[in-house]
Amino acid sequence: MNETKRAIIFPGLGYGPDRPLLYYAGKLAREAGYSLVTVSYGELPRVERPSPGKPLDTGKLEECFRLALERAKQQLAGVLGALCGGKPGQEQGKQSGGTGTDCFPDILVISKSIGTAVGAAWAASRGLSPRQLLYTPVARTFAFPLAHSVAFHGTADPWIQVGDCVAGCRNAGVPLHLFEGANHSLEVADVQESIRHLARAMRLTAEFIDGLTDGGSA
Repeated sequence: MNETKRAIIFPGLGYGPDRPLLYYAGKLAREAGYSLVTVSYGELPRVERPSPGKPLDTGKLEECFRLALERAKQQLAGVLGALCGGKPGQEQGKQSGGTGTDCFPDILVISKSIGTAVGAAWAASRGLSPRQLLYTPVARTFAFPLAHSVAFHGTADPWIQVGDCVAGCRNAGVPLHLFEGANHSLEVADVQESIRHLARAMRLTAEFIDGLTDGGSA
């Protein structure tokens, strides 16, 4: 394991590191030599799943985002600070290669749903520009710098309209992989098709982690 490489997992609401996208992405990161750090948000306000008759409660989602970001900052100041030499906040050193810190030249963000906004906001708050795997980003994500990122979105995702996700990625210069008919978990009703979606997502993930692609279309 390369001690200068850290992969930080920012989960979604109800989509933890044991769920398929984050679980397998974490395993791929480990295979590539990264040590994993998983953020835990603790208890957050409940946000109802949007549906045609029930629009997304953006106010509640924003409340969750702010609480999750505050807790992520606290956890990562301790974890990365300790690894850098003992004092919280010490991870805010000069960037190396434009993606990490003095202690960790290679930081990889693996994020899901609201975690894509939390991870991007955390990186921006530290003046970092890490590579980011954005699984099913939400609208709030596109308020932050997203250089060196790649996004994955299901065309039936009720948390953000496909057109908004496409526009957000285009404006941010983020390559986007679309999964036809897939929901917020990149799944469909047919189990075998869901497995094929997962296999494709992980193939693209492995290529991105290994630096074989910039996340472009495939």
